[in-house]
Amino acid sequence: MTKTLVIGYTPRHGSYTKILIDEFVKLAKGKTDIDYLDLVETPPDLLLKENLNLIMAWNSGKRDFSETELSILSNHHQLIEQLLNVDHIVLGFPIYNFTMPATVKAWIDAIVVSDKTFSFNPESGFTGLCTDKKAVIIVVGGFDYSASQHIKEYASPTLKQNFDFIGMPFEQISVFGVDQHRDELDTIMDQAKSDIKNLSDRWFSNY
Repeated sequence: MTKTLVIGYTPRHGSYTKILIDEFVKLAKGKTDIDYLDLVETPPDLLLKENLNLIMAWNSGKRDFSETELSILSNHHQLIEQLLNVDHIVLGFPIYNFTMPATVKAWIDAIVVSDKTFSFNPESGFTGLCTDKKAVIIVVGGFDYSASQHIKEYASPTLKQNFDFIGMPFEQISVFGVDQHRDELDTIMDQAKSDIKNLSDRWFSNY
């Protein structure tokens, strides 16, 4: 049976993102082993002075860290191993102020790591190491960014750049306008649930 990592950032009561993540879990239950990472309850470490310099040292090739240094890096390494040990990734979050919440960006920062999710060769350049995995990103926005030429969200291009960089094929389910089009909320959510079901059926077609 495959393994799936479900990552959610859903701090708000009545979160539409959580409703959709729960929909995926309901559909996938019994078809894949599910590991859940709640970014609200167990947030990744931010890139601050102490751990950032150690991470930069790792990316530069250092491997002989002290026990104290490894302890500082433990949250970072745990998130990497959690990602590497699964076949599918589901990441769901809302858009705040036109982009992803800082906690979600911290998770991205934690999993883009040299010799783990990407490699570098002076002759061939960068190579993503996660080509054996599949991901889906569920992005929920109160505003309908897809209908505006002037107001943009920057979560989607940031995710695309990072997932492309580590070589991970992914799909995105954009659920926009849940506040702006309140009269169409049921239709918007039903469409998102239908998209999630189609993806689940494709991923777990053998069950």
